[in-house]
Amino acid sequence: MIIPVRPLSEVKMMLEEAGTDVSYAYEDLVFVEHTAYLIQFDDEKPSHLKLYFNAELGKVQLEAEQKKLEPYARKREFTLVPAGKFEIEQKEDSEEIDIHFFPL
Repeated sequence: MIIPVRPLSEVKMMLEEAGTDVSYAYEDLVFVEHTAYLIQFDDEKPSHLKLYFNAELGKVQLEAEQKKLEPYARKREFTLVPAGKFEIEQKEDSEEIDIHFFPL
């Protein structure tokens, strides 16, 4: 099994420049500290970062978050791709979570 190399350090620097930080990274997902959005690496197009927005965000806030992040992504030669929305659900009696993804 080949595990792709993902530019996590570049994404971390991009987020820090945008005024936020990575709270957790797991496989191809990057959790951002305020959970307004998640970033997913695109293994077919490494320069593309898929954005999933928290389902609780309104359209105005969603657009503001993306607009705020875009110049920092371009600076690091990434393309942000809005991919959908997500919800996080805490599993009962566990520290594990379920993430549910929905189309935009």
